[in-house]
Amino acid sequence: MKRVGLLIPALLCQLALPNSANAQAQVDARGSLGVGGSSDANASATSSAPSTAAAGSGTTTATAAGAAGAEAAPADEITKEWAERDRKLDESATLTGGIGLLHTQHAQGGAVGQFRVAFTTEYMSAGFLCSSEFPCPNPRAAGTSLTSDNNDHIGGHLTLSMQVLKWLEPYLSTSAYANSNSANRPTLLQVLGDSTLGAKVHAPLNKVFYVGGAAELWLVNGTGSVGLDGGGTSAKFRALGTADLRGMQKRIPLRFSLNTTYVLDNTGEVVKDTETARGTPITRIERYGLNINRVDHFDINIGAEVFAVQDRIRPFVEYGIAIPINRQDYRCRPNNPSNDKCLANNAVAPSSLTVGSRFFPWKGGFNVTAALDIGITGVGNFIEEVRPTPPWMLYLGAGWAFDTKDRPTTIVQREIVQGPPTKSGRKIHGFVHEEGKSEGVANAIVSWDNHPELTSLATGADGHFLTQELEEGPYAFGIRAEGFKPGQCTATVVREGSGPAAPPPPAPTGHGGSAASQSVSAPTGPQLHGDIQIDCALQALPRAGTIVGHVKDADTQAVVPNATVKVIDVAKKELSGAVDGSGNVRFDQVAPGAAQITVDAEGYLALTEQTDVKPRQDNNVDLLMKKRPKTSNVSVTKGEIIIKQQIQFALDSATILPESNGLLSEIADVLIKNPRIHKIEVQGHTDNTGTPEHNKALSEDRANAVVTWLGTHGVASDRLVAHGYGQTKPLVPNVTAGNRAKNRRVQFIITDQDAAPAGAAKPKLP
Repeated sequence: MKRVGLLIPALLCQLALPNSANAQAQVDARGSLGVGGSSDANASATSSAPSTAAAGSGTTTATAAGAAGAEAAPADEITKEWAERDRKLDESATLTGGIGLLHTQHAQGGAVGQFRVAFTTEYMSAGFLCSSEFPCPNPRAAGTSLTSDNNDHIGGHLTLSMQVLKWLEPYLSTSAYANSNSANRPTLLQVLGDSTLGAKVHAPLNKVFYVGGAAELWLVNGTGSVGLDGGGTSAKFRALGTADLRGMQKRIPLRFSLNTTYVLDNTGEVVKDTETARGTPITRIERYGLNINRVDHFDINIGAEVFAVQDRIRPFVEYGIAIPINRQDYRCRPNNPSNDKCLANNAVAPSSLTVGSRFFPWKGGFNVTAALDIGITGVGNFIEEVRPTPPWMLYLGAGWAFDTKDRPTTIVQREIVQGPPTKSGRKIHGFVHEEGKSEGVANAIVSWDNHPELTSLATGADGHFLTQELEEGPYAFGIRAEGFKPGQCTATVVREGSGPAAPPPPAPTGHGGSAASQSVSAPTGPQLHGDIQIDCALQALPRAGTIVGHVKDADTQAVVPNATVKVIDVAKKELSGAVDGSGNVRFDQVAPGAAQITVDAEGYLALTEQTDVKPRQDNNVDLLMKKRPKTSNVSVTKGEIIIKQQIQFALDSATILPESNGLLSEIADVLIKNPRIHKIEVQGHTDNTGTPEHNKALSEDRANAVVTWLGTHGVASDRLVAHGYGQTKPLVPNVTAGNRAKNRRVQFIITDQDAAPAGAAKPKLP
């Protein structure tokens, strides 16, 4: 028996379950591709204000432009719109499509232009279809029965949905699953890719209550052939209601949804020819494995969802029941081969309880789902018209939503009123720059030391600032800028033509820097007629940083005692120190830029790290040291550094594999602790696989890769020379795979060294 449909989820099932030695019954699955979406997320908008404030009307304007040149809109409207779009982006779909929980759809949708895709797996393993009350015919011994079985189930659902209108969400889905049951022949039943096309409409009644409806066309493939079985085509008609308490005046992080669905279920038609050929209905095991119902059903699903941890975690619970309705007028025989009961005499409505949670680990529409179905009714009491309910089903899945609408950039411009028009009609035009240099200092904050009622200013990109028209009298400005000592400027405003200016007030204490009056003109920038020009020079802070090292054991995170640390900064200045009792060490006045840190401690391999020192701040570096192995892989002889293992590279590549990092760390440690070894030739060798030219180039690249690794881990580059010999110097003949492996090697030949320490029998590791 075969039902073949969409193949992507089907392949997952086939890979998950081994093929039976017996024949396989393959059947198409029902499913739906649909994803929903919504979740609270913070809206983002980029705001910028001009750096120089000037007198104005005090009005605020905002403009917004999308990537495609959207028309201007008020900033608050843009912020509100994108807060709502971001909230709706963080939603996911049911197994059959449409925004919702696992089985229950919400009467809500996403924002127009949002797409959602999700994949959910399901798994169950339990023997529940054969019992003493409901024995199964033994397929391997006619006339006997089985009272136990072992059923394994695995499947997958792939859904896709889109919000095309504010009230319309179409979706589609496909699913596939497989069941292996020891009490059936064949043991493996597969349902390969039935498809569902669906659409949901929804609308709000107010900020809390929502209503909607959905319709799905269920396309079922035929049995024993490829293609749709027209008689098996089914449909679902669903009414939706949702109460989202997040919309209440006092927000409550809860949401409830109710679905009522009438299912026109014609799946029994796909096995009609098989049953006619057999002369009997299919078995209970086949009915479960092939997802066959003889009758329609009216489904009721209720779901509740909690929003926690800023809506990043959303636990939920659902209850669903399917009430059979015999529209097909199916006549069940009381003495059927499966010993099942009949709906006419034993009314059973399958039901299940679902507990689970969705997780949104970061913004951007990605989510993870974990849930468990628990069968309540229909698990151990079987009727011939209805598919049995499994005792449990585990679901794990992930989904992703994305927004096709470009996010606009919002620019907010404010004109700050700094005071009423003044009587003198004169302004102060200042220029802030580094002492001894003509370049202006941008974004310096200029405060009014003796007029706190006036709003502070900020210099422009050229270092200039301009006040509003000011009253006559003295003015003192405090200047602050990142990377500079605080400074001060002073000026005295007099009415034009009224005589010389009064002397400026003395500089207040606590500012430092330099002071200037209106008699000093700015060296650059516009000269405005009648403005008072002042020059404000600032002293630059030293451009140096601090390295704060934390030396720890890489495996235990314990403090490494008595470790010594050496730093060489970008200016080649060398600093050294020892860790304190907490494993910390501090180096001040380190030149900004790339710095090399080397750490040494008894019982540990020497460690070298690179860091980028940023000026005027603490640069924290974790220095994780590895203990020296009890049995060393590296030894020093008279003319060579011997390694007991080989450095591993990717196939036909000079990329060093991570498993060789430990060995290379030991080699670096030996070279760092043996300064008497002045020069090493790092030799690369290959076997004879490939052309000599290719092998020569490969060996050169591998030798250079090793030199580069050692150079970045504390070994001076002038001590290392790379040379590739290709296949010209084999250790053993290249006649076996083992011999070729020996010939693929890196050797470290000592070409220049001081004499070994006096009295030493032979060189040893430090």
